[in-house]
Amino acid sequence: MAELKNDWVQLQTDVQPFRDQLAEAAETVVDEGVSNYPIFFAFNGTANEQVPGIFVTEIGTNRGTVWQLNITTLEELVAKTIIPPEKIDPFREVYKKNSESLCFLIVDPEGARFGFVAKE
Repeated sequence: MAELKNDWVQLQTDVQPFRDQLAEAAETVVDEGVSNYPIFFAFNGTANEQVPGIFVTEIGTNRGTVWQLNITTLEELVAKTIIPPEKIDPFREVYKKNSESLCFLIVDPEGARFGFVAKE
């Protein structure tokens, strides 16, 4: 169970140098009217067509982890049944409370979970 938290803690640190780039990508999704709920899909592994979203960047670490970051939306995650319909409103509430942060869906061998990283 410690590793589950470790991946999330590490991701928060790993994305710090990329926050401006990621914030810009998230703002573009909102500004272009695509979604009010941009989400970064973060995983360690090879990209494939099963992964939601559009590739944004790859972040290598000194631990040998290479994060793949795609940007997706709440709507796409609902359409792909990653977020069940009954979780949409609770998700929106949490998202709004963290509106000054970037939303991540981290997927690793332990499972999938959401988290937020401050934009600044």
